[in-house]
Amino acid sequence: MVGVRVGELTTEIVILGHGLTVPGITELSSGILLEPTVPPVDLAAASASSRTLTDYLTAVSSMTLATFCLRVKDETGHELVAKAWNALWLFHLVLTPLPVITPASALQIAWAKNNLLRFEGLIENHAFSSVMRCYGNAHYLFDTDTRIMLLWAGIEGLLSVDAELSRRIALYAALLHKGTPAEKGVYFNEVKKAYAIRSRAVHGGNASSAKLKAGYESASKILVGLLARCVELGRVPTSNELDALAVAQNLV
Repeated sequence: MVGVRVGELTTEIVILGHGLTVPGITELSSGILLEPTVPPVDLAAASASSRTLTDYLTAVSSMTLATFCLRVKDETGHELVAKAWNALWLFHLVLTPLPVITPASALQIAWAKNNLLRFEGLIENHAFSSVMRCYGNAHYLFDTDTRIMLLWAGIEGLLSVDAELSRRIALYAALLHKGTPAEKGVYFNEVKKAYAIRSRAVHGGNASSAKLKAGYESASKILVGLLARCVELGRVPTSNELDALAVAQNLV
């Protein structure tokens, strides 16, 4: 459980992050800065303010794990706490396809800044926020097959697919995917292949560890791509809308 608390005179909170390196300081919004450097951790202060051993161990591990930070500024304690709590969502905006340290380009940071308002609006969308948590939590599960299950649960939830129909999921994902008709066709087949691995994981199929790893990586990339498209659109398309697009063309 994450909590945010500050002293009466505190006007700034630094939230440490792992998984990205950023090229420079960027103000994502008023008083929220994305920074490439990580300030030193005061272990004495961390010990004094930690309520549990887990809190303190988190502070200790951040000394070596943190690769960037969000600096949140405001005038009063109460408003600062609320602003820092909301800023925790921003770790999902700067999305990475896998839990590895990835250099974030200036273009990617600009994308995050330009899409921030649409992203904040989508946080209020239950479907989007639930699916985003599926993506964020999946990488911390111990077993690869359970990671795949949670990632595909997110994909199915985002696309409003009631039954486990690989063709429908692949079709909807391809409709959201950018590219030419030929590129969409290739993506359609990739999603179907990835979903086949998901089905074997869910139903106890004897998939090798290499196939499970490949399925996990594929599902992760598919879901993060779909989330990014929804951010660009500023909404989550309905199944009726996707069905209408699917029947909009004629055979020639």
